[in-house]
Amino acid sequence: MVDARSAGISPLGWVSEQTIDTLEALGYPSAGLSSKGLDEVDLGGVDIVLSLLGDRGLDHVPHSIGGRRDAWVITDPFGEDDEVYREVARELEHRIRALLSEESDLELFST
Repeated sequence: MVDARSAGISPLGWVSEQTIDTLEALGYPSAGLSSKGLDEVDLGGVDIVLSLLGDRGLDHVPHSIGGRRDAWVITDPFGEDDEVYREVARELEHRIRALLSEESDLELFST
């Protein structure tokens, strides 16, 4: 089972209503979500580090953290309409499923 953690380089300090609505519409829990920076998340024991900002995002994570490091470029939907939020969520879900299929001993989503 995967214990996923999320943190940003420049957190807003709050989670947008569109993010909450999108997660709930796709069947993902949203209770207790918060906006946090890298220094607010326990990164010990992390096996995979994902940057959604490409390589520049990985530059902010110490190289001692995580074995596998992937740099994706994912559009930030903030300020866009609901359809963009859904498209980004679907893209993330697709890419995370593909990543987890490569890491055969990890499972995050039920199918």
